[in-house]
Amino acid sequence: MNRLLQNIIAISLSAFLILTPVLSIAAHANGPGFMIEGDHTYIISTANDFSKGTGQNISIHQRPSDGAITLEKLRGKYATDGVYVSPEISTNKFDYMIASWNSDTPTGTYVEIQARALISHYNADNQWVQDWSTWRSWGKWGTNIARASVSDMSDPLAYVDVDTFTVRGSQGENANKFQIKAILHSDNPRVSPSIRLLSASTELGWNTTSKHPSKILLNKDIDTPAYSQMIRDPKIADSICSPTTITMAMNRMGENLLLEETAYRDYDYEYDGFGNWAFSSALAGSYGYRSYSVFTDIDGLKKEIEKGYPVAVSVKYTNNPLNTKLPYVEGAPGTTGGHLILVRGFKTIGTQDYVIVNDSFAPSDDTAVRQYKIDQFQKAWANGVAYIVHSKEKGAGYAAAKRVQAALLPTDHDNVYALYVGNKKITIPTHFTANISPLTEQSGTLAYTISDGEKYDTDAHRKFFYTHETADGNIELNVRQLENDLNGKHAKLTLYVLGTEGHNYVATLELNKKND
Repeated sequence: MNRLLQNIIAISLSAFLILTPVLSIAAHANGPGFMIEGDHTYIISTANDFSKGTGQNISIHQRPSDGAITLEKLRGKYATDGVYVSPEISTNKFDYMIASWNSDTPTGTYVEIQARALISHYNADNQWVQDWSTWRSWGKWGTNIARASVSDMSDPLAYVDVDTFTVRGSQGENANKFQIKAILHSDNPRVSPSIRLLSASTELGWNTTSKHPSKILLNKDIDTPAYSQMIRDPKIADSICSPTTITMAMNRMGENLLLEETAYRDYDYEYDGFGNWAFSSALAGSYGYRSYSVFTDIDGLKKEIEKGYPVAVSVKYTNNPLNTKLPYVEGAPGTTGGHLILVRGFKTIGTQDYVIVNDSFAPSDDTAVRQYKIDQFQKAWANGVAYIVHSKEKGAGYAAAKRVQAALLPTDHDNVYALYVGNKKITIPTHFTANISPLTEQSGTLAYTISDGEKYDTDAHRKFFYTHETADGNIELNVRQLENDLNGKHAKLTLYVLGTEGHNYVATLELNKKND
């Protein structure tokens, strides 16, 4: 759909990119060039941090946020490609690493994040040596492209499996140093992508960090919108837990986003899913939020709650005590081998500690808030992976998908409406709402709500219905039946056209409209 749609309204996103004077990439910048969070998460996010690296066709700016890099601009035109490379960052030993980035990617641009690590391993002569891996990629990412991770197992030392850099081997192989590379690309010399944050979180031994015992006592619950993913568009409902948790976190801080609206911008075309940890953090970053994925423990979660931020975590569990293949969690809504939930608080009742969560596996919004025994939760959250989502950064998020106001006009066919922006008809692509796998760049959702006189905290709390496109690119809406169901009562239908690229569209219809 989206290449057709994004041509409707031409918005020069470059006008929204607020940048201050350019800094050179200089080795004499103060500081190490990164911040360490905890003891194994490394963040590059200030102009000074970026200036410690090296680059080609790259400019460093003081804004948005505390710093950003863009393509270099010469004589009024941005370079087509640019590369930024961080300094070598020494770490404790690790064999797993998750990279994250926050970027703004106007139409025609993308970024690609890569990393390499200095790995200790046995060579062909059975000698313990150190060698750098080749650069391993997390794939091309942008809000208006077919985002895709990379399946490349060619390096004998390390690989990236969807979202996690993994050191190969079973004889104690590990890394103690890494670098991050950012590739910026633009097809349009008038616009550039920008990167505000690069990070990497490391772990030695899978499922180890989360087992650290808690030393912090905390009784706090952060009121956060809770949604069930299970009542959304049926073709994607059972697989959108990751963008759902991100949406809950962002809507708490003032956004008013729908689950499908964010899910399509989180979709990984190579992985054929919505659960890429790096992409989900990048999704929040694209809306202007400071977001990154980490390996952490219970106290890491509690510190975020203390600061006022819910945290998304990766879990697997069963609510069946007879199921010995997955961790048992009393009160969980079902059984899942991989799922994201939002931790919003902690509490103690008597001698039992609980974690309070928004669990989108619940059958309804009203039942999504749950409390799980902390010991059971910790086993379900064995991998220790979490999404950090902090406040929106000033000047960031300008390239996120916009909602464009449209109109629904009747056609010559009963119950069929055409979508228009001004005098321009928006043709809905064939198979736009089809339940196919993998999704395509022409996939999306046609969802609508009907006003019921109730007030809702967010639009995502409303009851949604789903329809489909017609063969000639219009939208089927059985308005006559809807009006009959209302028994003559006046109401407003709001339609959302949500896709994987370009703009989203919103249009309204008056039902049982009274003539003056």
